[in-house]
Amino acid sequence: MNTTIPNMPPSRSGAVSGLAWSFIGFSALTVALLTLPLLPGEALVASLGVEAGSGGLTGGVAWLIERSNTVAGLLMVGAAVTLVLSVALLQRRRWARPSFIGLMSAGFVGVLGGAALTPLTFGFMADAAGNATSPDDPVAGLIGALAVLILFATLLVVLFAWAIWKLTTPAVRAEFERTPVAAVG
Repeated sequence: MNTTIPNMPPSRSGAVSGLAWSFIGFSALTVALLTLPLLPGEALVASLGVEAGSGGLTGGVAWLIERSNTVAGLLMVGAAVTLVLSVALLQRRRWARPSFIGLMSAGFVGVLGGAALTPLTFGFMADAAGNATSPDDPVAGLIGALAVLILFATLLVVLFAWAIWKLTTPAVRAEFERTPVAAVG
């Protein structure tokens, strides 16, 4: 027998709350890291042993460093959008669920695309990797960074796919509806 309980709000999924709080934390961390002047662009280029725009082995990295203000600005906008959507998801706003699914879908595609383009960004060639014999060699550090980035990208893709799946389940969709939920009993 199904009865409608008009004054009973739908239960809140711990997974959705955890997802929202996680992305609130990620957004805050991103903003914090972007506002800390940890490494100025010139110091990083000097540590890599190349001149910005030289087109050498790390030309892709130098290109990113030259545009670091633009990249940081885009990351800041992305963090702000994620923060707003995460708070709305936590509040169970009706528009937050499909918007967050869209954000996760864009993140899924972006991370896969970034993972595919990362080797091109670093500008690796087979013989350059073979010449990296010393752990102090900048190329060896970049090869390690590439491996870590690909692993991190894989974890993000799994997280985004899980978030999309979780937000499309009937129980979670019911949390975002303003109509009363039918009680089973």
